Amino acid sequence: MEISFENKSVRAYREISHQVKRVQESAESVVPDTNDDIGKIATVQSWALLKSKDLTGRGVTVTGELNAVLLYITENEGAVSFVRLTKSFEMEYEMGETDPETVAQINLAVTNTEARVLNPRKVSVTMELTGELSCYRPETVAVETLLPDEAAGQLHLKQETAEAVVTNAVCEKTFAVNEQFTFPAGKPVPAQLVSQTADFCVTETELVGSRIILKGTVNLAVCALSNEVNYPVRTEFSAPFSQLVDIGEESMDGCSAVVQLTSAYYDLIETISGEKALDAELHAVVQMVSRRKQSVRYVSDAYSNRMPAQCSVQSGQICTAADLLRAKLSADERVSIGEDCADVLSVFSSLSQLSASRTKVSAAVTLDVLYRSKAGGLAAARRSVSLEAECLAPPSRLLSGRISDLYLRPDGDTIDCHVSVDLSYLSSASQELGRVMSVTLDEETVCDLTELPALTLVRASQESLWELAKRYHSSVERIGAVNDLSTGSAGRLLLIPRER
Repeated sequence: MEISFENKSVRAYREISHQVKRVQESAESVVPDTNDDIGKIATVQSWALLKSKDLTGRGVTVTGELNAVLLYITENEGAVSFVRLTKSFEMEYEMGETDPETVAQINLAVTNTEARVLNPRKVSVTMELTGELSCYRPETVAVETLLPDEAAGQLHLKQETAEAVVTNAVCEKTFAVNEQFTFPAGKPVPAQLVSQTADFCVTETELVGSRIILKGTVNLAVCALSNEVNYPVRTEFSAPFSQLVDIGEESMDGCSAVVQLTSAYYDLIETISGEKALDAELHAVVQMVSRRKQSVRYVSDAYSNRMPAQCSVQSGQICTAADLLRAKLSADERVSIGEDCADVLSVFSSLSQLSASRTKVSAAVTLDVLYRSKAGGLAAARRSVSLEAECLAPPSRLLSGRISDLYLRPDGDTIDCHVSVDLSYLSSASQELGRVMSVTLDEETVCDLTELPALTLVRASQESLWELAKRYHSSVERIGAVNDLSTGSAGRLLLIPRER
């Protein structure tokens, strides 16, 4: 006879696929006829825009647009000009068969950009794009195992409890940020926009009812040319943003959110007071994963004192922790630029080579320094600074990183550099569970309990009370009833009563 257990279940999501792909895309462009020839590359700034992520019969297809702006020093070293490049991309993730309920989330980042001068009027840019895809599928999670009423009295169950962390919501929402930023007084007035990079930083998630209030900051780094100076002027702006996202759940103990830019529009305008301002319209999608703690009560073993019992055990892992943590990486270095530097004019920085071990997180920051040499000409140098920091807990997945602090001071042919990076990462832990799904009783081999001793004296060693009860046809409750177990059982003589 087979006895199948009943289960109380809750709705959850299971991550069915996690893949990281890297692709390289190249684009070429020629210098506009109105611009001077290329003398030396100053920097290349690049960013990715997400256009679509579609489920296919074989997996997920992600499409988007890569953008790059190459700034260069003109041949006479007297000014800076630029070239824009755009390249569409497509990334294919194979997963096998998918179903309509699968939810896909993507985190895109340009991790490296290299430029090459083909001739004084033509350039080539190669961008390395990393796409980290996570796919989730709704499922039911058994949180309590129950013995059917008709099987009561036939089995003894060993029930255990584990504290799990389940993913109870996976959702996304598109939104827009419209802001106007006034350029600070005292700096060269911008005349032409060159490049703009936007970084969304989520700082707070709070559940109210079944909705998450998401708050954060969008940081803009704007590069512009001015008629007042012969070098590009960088300005940084920031603005708060908030969104209300309905997740359909009323419980949450943790949430991770990744914001992906989908389109951006910028315009230089003049305010009523005559000041120059940046009109910015940013479109993005926030992708959220909500988690909550859940007690799981399961049967890990079962036996019958009346007949042999064969347990059908299903092994599997449960998530026992999923914490969103942050790390701050800092470095102070003196970097050589090869010639005397009179003044640092602009610094362009990018984050790359994010990695994590069990104890540390690390990153590299690429610095493109545009400076004026002692001879009076414009010059540029590219240098890299490595950073690392100890982890509060072993990282399972890096979520985001941003350069939070950057300071450079020239000193002859070297530059003293201080840089800090803020990283957020997910730390998770799991536990292996062996769950009894059903028990088969051998009704043809029924035990005659009257042939067994009514009371057995046993010296307990390392065996648990459960193991003793199972061996001597008793129960944990009956052993406890005839023995004083307040001081433990190891090494003691115990009376083991036979089940009636």
